[in-house]
Amino acid sequence: MKNKLRQWKQLNEAMAHRSTIVINWKEWIAIGIMLFVLTGYLLHSKETFVQRLLPGLTFQQTHTMQAQEIAKDVMRSVFPGLLYAGETGQVLEEQSIESEIPDYFYQDETTDAVAEQSPGNANAAENVDINGTIPVSGAAQITGIQYTREQLTDFQFMLDHCYVVDSTTYVNREEMNADALLSMDMTMQQDASDYQILIYHTHSSTEEFADSRPGVLEDTPIGLGDTLTKLLEAYGYKVYHDRTVYDQIDGKTDRNYAYTASGEAIDKILAEHPSIEVVIDLHRDGVNENTHLVTEINGKPTAKIMFFNGVSRTTSNGELEYLANPNRQANLAFSLQMYLKGSAEYPDFLRRIYIKGYQYNLDRRPKATLIEVGGQTNTVEEANNAMEPLADILHQVLSGK
Repeated sequence: MKNKLRQWKQLNEAMAHRSTIVINWKEWIAIGIMLFVLTGYLLHSKETFVQRLLPGLTFQQTHTMQAQEIAKDVMRSVFPGLLYAGETGQVLEEQSIESEIPDYFYQDETTDAVAEQSPGNANAAENVDINGTIPVSGAAQITGIQYTREQLTDFQFMLDHCYVVDSTTYVNREEMNADALLSMDMTMQQDASDYQILIYHTHSSTEEFADSRPGVLEDTPIGLGDTLTKLLEAYGYKVYHDRTVYDQIDGKTDRNYAYTASGEAIDKILAEHPSIEVVIDLHRDGVNENTHLVTEINGKPTAKIMFFNGVSRTTSNGELEYLANPNRQANLAFSLQMYLKGSAEYPDFLRRIYIKGYQYNLDRRPKATLIEVGGQTNTVEEANNAMEPLADILHQVLSGK
């Protein structure tokens, strides 16, 4: 029995010895050299190594424009709200998707109350023509706010002083590039031989003023269009004013479908008159009942106005391909150039440019804009008085004067 136990012990020791790896001093030196070389390589190219090992964690550190754009496209599709927060530093409220009905049927230019603010001017240069200031007009008298090029190339400054971004959407630095927007040519030749400007009203019967007479179109945005048409024609432009009511469908009010109806109508007008370069959808905004958007210009009470852009992008769904706007950048350029002209020459007349998530038929022309005139607390007279400075601003941008 003792012999068997001794044999079993010897067998176990032999097997244990065979499973042990014996490394002599030469092998230790070789391993050390290999580790030294590998460590040096990793220290020299740690970014490349880690990127290959953990590409998701280090993707933001790549510096090629192609990689950045791919990341943004993915983020816009999967986490559009998160991308917005990363680009602007603002965190959005969670947005819910409105059942299965397409966003188009919810299209309405109603604005948030924050848009009632006038443009900020804490850091703007007032009544000063300094080197580097964005030019506003060669002949016009500067009485309001001029922003320097340095200010306008600051993304956050632009958001704080020139824009209000609705919670339904987001913007990025590339499309808000002031140099690019201001370098776009928004001029056109004055020619009364054929129509150059189209004015229409997606909403009219539902956007009355404080003292509007019931059922009188002249007391709605349609009446403002009449006034603006005459003023622009006096400058030498030929204007097509479409006075059709689009927010009454079969005798019933429908503000959302109105954009489909007005879009189909203006498509026909533009097809018949391809010479039209400027398309203006003239509205009246809805504001808090205790808000009165009024200023004084040339001694007259004047409703404040606001340029409005739709960017075909929402925080809930990202880019709206079925509402794509190939003229989005030009639309932004048109509104910004008019905003800077108006801010320089008509203090307290312009509210900040409002940006919302849908299209609003602004894709029809590069020089297309939606304009909100006052609110329901303004009078018809105040709104009509706003047409004179508005016509002047339009003329200055279109003529390049």
